[in-house]
Amino acid sequence: MSIIPSIDEEAAANNAKDYLKQFKGWQLVSLRLDDNNPRATAQAQREHVKAMFELQERQNIIKAISKNDQASSIILDQRFIKQHSTKRTLAELAAKHHSITEGNFYHRQCKPLLMAYNLIPSDQVKLVKCE
Repeated sequence: MSIIPSIDEEAAANNAKDYLKQFKGWQLVSLRLDDNNPRATAQAQREHVKAMFELQERQNIIKAISKNDQASSIILDQRFIKQHSTKRTLAELAAKHHSITEGNFYHRQCKPLLMAYNLIPSDQVKLVKCE
């Protein structure tokens, strides 16, 4: 029995992209409810809490990657969280003293996506206590 599913790099990068791009959707859900609204339904409050959790999970992934590789965290944040263009991302990298050419950028963005994939929480992963 395999505890951790194996997946090829392209599929892993695509999964990480999809996961990080969901940030905007969760952000919109979190903005539906004002924290000070006493008339909010229980369902709306649950959705708000879930959205805030999902936003924090994605931000934690970026923070964890930035500890090891600042350029990778900038790429993930600019391209997939903020959904900026390649040129704007390259400008942000240059501002932080990381020089990556546009031709090399697409190859370079695969590395942070794979790093992010390894940090994505999964419902399919089960921790088993070995005795």
